[in-house]
Amino acid sequence: MRNKRTLPRERSGKAKLWGGACILLIFAAVSLATAQIAPYPKNDMEFEVWLKPSAAHLLGTDSYGQDVFSQLVYGTRTSFLVGVLAGLITTIIGVLVGVTAGFYRRWVSDALMFVVDLLLIIPVMALMIILASFLPSMGLTSIVLVIGLLSWLYMARSIRSQTLSERQRGYVEAARVAGMSDLSIMLREILPNLYPIILANLVSVTTHAVLAEAGLSFLGIGDPKNVSWGTILALAHANNAIMYDAWWWIVPPGLATALFCFGFILIGNGSLERFRHKRGASQQT
Repeated sequence: MRNKRTLPRERSGKAKLWGGACILLIFAAVSLATAQIAPYPKNDMEFEVWLKPSAAHLLGTDSYGQDVFSQLVYGTRTSFLVGVLAGLITTIIGVLVGVTAGFYRRWVSDALMFVVDLLLIIPVMALMIILASFLPSMGLTSIVLVIGLLSWLYMARSIRSQTLSERQRGYVEAARVAGMSDLSIMLREILPNLYPIILANLVSVTTHAVLAEAGLSFLGIGDPKNVSWGTILALAHANNAIMYDAWWWIVPPGLATALFCFGFILIGNGSLERFRHKRGASQQT
């Protein structure tokens, strides 16, 4: 019989999960239908500068005569793609390194963790800037690779620690006795039990990827041809939007970035609560 005390937690987890999913679905829909949603072309600069929000320009215009709402819509596609793709790359590398180092231990673990610790000495943003300086161009693909290839370090350490714990459990020894190979044990036995820690790290690295892209664009390292929330903020800062009291050029991309990260956080927290509830219920039966 289900404990009545667990019902509010289960409902809370489900509400967070659905709330985060709805937020991300809205961003995904905007990313897929930018041309239909944006009232003006991306590079249209024929309007009067510094116009305040109105019916013709929902978020006013910037110092270049561009419609800010259109820029925000087009920037959603870039920021969404960077966050999702860089997050997936980071998760794949972090899981691969973490599980391998935690399962094999000894010289394999020492070698992998030496590389991780060596890279962790240098701040991640500094590493991104250094790597970006060696690339011939900073297009969308380069930004995704730079962020994805340098954001897995903390995730690898976290998953390694959890893998070391799971490796000592009885089901791993039972799998060895049953004749399962190391790869099968890692993929079929250990990896499913790492779901909570992987999900928590996926949420973290995806939000970090969006913020990293915004930071790189703000520093002028991003692709100037692609509009993103970061480039909008960078241009607003460079053109002294605060001095002109042009809040409509600064607040919307900042709110969009925060809302996107909040959606992922809701999904992560909601999924973890539902996972803990199901795991607790299975242990009671």
